[in-house]
Amino acid sequence: MSLTIRWFSFFWLLAGLSVSLHAAEGQQRLNAFLDGMSTMEADFVQTLHDARGELVEQSFGQLWLSRPGRFRLHYINPYDQLYVADGERVWMYDRDLEQVTVRPQTEALSGAPALLMTTSEPLENKFHIEELGKHEGFHWLELVPRDRDSNFDFVRLAIEEQTLRAMEMVDGFGQTTRLFFERVERNPGLRDDAFAFTPPPGVDVIGE
Repeated sequence: MSLTIRWFSFFWLLAGLSVSLHAAEGQQRLNAFLDGMSTMEADFVQTLHDARGELVEQSFGQLWLSRPGRFRLHYINPYDQLYVADGERVWMYDRDLEQVTVRPQTEALSGAPALLMTTSEPLENKFHIEELGKHEGFHWLELVPRDRDSNFDFVRLAIEEQTLRAMEMVDGFGQTTRLFFERVERNPGLRDDAFAFTPPPGVDVIGE
């Protein structure tokens, strides 16, 4: 899986989501989680299943978020890759390849759901939202992009109490990316340098 696909499949959910004051229960719980949230920290497990439902890849990592517009995603196992958005650029560092790719943030996130993290535009403007009810202890929401050129068909969010716990995304190839969040901490104290990146000496830098 390419670096771009991997971060794209993840960062749509880091958006500065805005929900209706008259939202149903699932949306109300999501709103309660996001309302007043400036930072977030979590561990995650990510799985990729093919169109037949077979497991293709499983990875583990950590996430740090500072709204609006900054995030740090570190895949730890089975590969070591780091993604940092500093508000102006998105840095993608593959430690094994000793390679860094950098792109302007507006360009890197253009047309992606992650763009919502830098705007106050209501979520309903970008997605058709459907309440799926409560299953396996979670309140589920399904979000279908209004943009016909989107790289995915729909996204499902799982809310437990007032905490985002899981995301499931199906793309145009029938592949399903599932993310499960653990040790979710809302508004932790995060240092600004967590969202800064300087390429290590000797690595190839693409895009500058």
